[in-house]
Amino acid sequence: MSLDTTANKPLKLGLNLAGFLAALWLLWPFYRIDASDYAHAGTNVYRLALGLMILIIYLGKLTFDVLAPQGLARKVSNLKTLGLLLYGLLITAFIIYIVIQAGALFLQNGASQDSIPF
Repeated sequence: MSLDTTANKPLKLGLNLAGFLAALWLLWPFYRIDASDYAHAGTNVYRLALGLMILIIYLGKLTFDVLAPQGLARKVSNLKTLGLLLYGLLITAFIIYIVIQAGALFLQNGASQDSIPF
C-alpha cells in the first residue's frame, strides 16, 4: 500500500509536521546560550546533534522531492523550489548563528577566568 493515496495524505503531513516540531523543540535551547548552560553541556550536544540531524534529513527529503521529478521530465512548482532554497538558507544561518554564539561564550568565559597570565 502506498502512502500517496488521498486518504493517507493527512497522516503523511501530520507525521512530517510532528518530526519538524520535534526538531524545533530539540533546538529551542540554542536560541540563546549563556554561561548557565555549561552544566548541561553533555545533554545539549546530543540535543543539538539530533535536532540538526532531523532538519538535515528533511532538507535532503525536500531536495529529492524537488530535483527527482525534473529527472523524470515532470514540472516542479516554483513554490517548492523557493521553499527548498529558503529552508536550506535558514538551516545554514542557524548553524552559523550557533557557532558564533558558542564561540563568543567561550571567549567571554575564558577572559573572565583570567586563564591567560599577562
